[in-house]
Amino acid sequence: DAKKVIKKIAAYHQYHAVDAAIVATVKATSPSGDKRVGVVWHTQGAGKSLTMVFYAGKIILHPAMENPTMVLLTDRNDLDNQLFDNFVVGQDLLRQKPVQAETRQHLKELLKVASGGIIFTTIQKFLPENGERLPLLSSRRNIVVAADEAHRSQYDFIDGLARNMRDALPNASFIGFTGTPIEKADRSTPAVFGDYISIYDIQQAVQDGATVRIFYESRLAKP
Repeated sequence: DAKKVIKKIAAYHQYHAVDAAIVATVKATSPSGDKRVGVVWHTQGAGKSLTMVFYAGKIILHPAMENPTMVLLTDRNDLDNQLFDNFVVGQDLLRQKPVQAETRQHLKELLKVASGGIIFTTIQKFLPENGERLPLLSSRRNIVVAADEAHRSQYDFIDGLARNMRDALPNASFIGFTGTPIEKADRSTPAVFGDYISIYDIQQAVQDGATVRIFYESRLAKP
């Protein structure tokens, strides 16, 4: 039997989001940049993981980035595996093989490279052992940390795990991807990532047919 070939093609919202993110990344990583790339908010089901793959493939080849290192950050092992699987499928686009950090020590070794690399890690691996501050791992400016579900991963920025990550990678730039709008009371997420650079909400996604309409039905709980 002939095998079926399924092609996934980027929709317009992904195309424009990636282009906007590339411009913002080059600006943020420049010597005068503030290292806050921004936030891509694309509603759940709109292909956020593929958008991250397209973004990585394009930023890696951008001449201004000088062979950057990409760090893909999640806060759960299952999310790390899911995102990693999407990047493995798209590694021809990436021109290099993504690697998952297995331990804190493995993460340190991966970040010691002079350039290049696509590294997957959970934010917990930036937690120092014995309560000590995390040592400097790299001072390069062309390191881009892309956080999946950014509003959740960057909690407790001042004293928590994200602060340790900043200690380890002081000149890295940060971009956030999320399927959930950032709450107005959330000051940490914009402080880490900057403002929205692309918004694709549920209303637009439904109009485009990218996601199906959601209906809510209220019911009384049985005693």
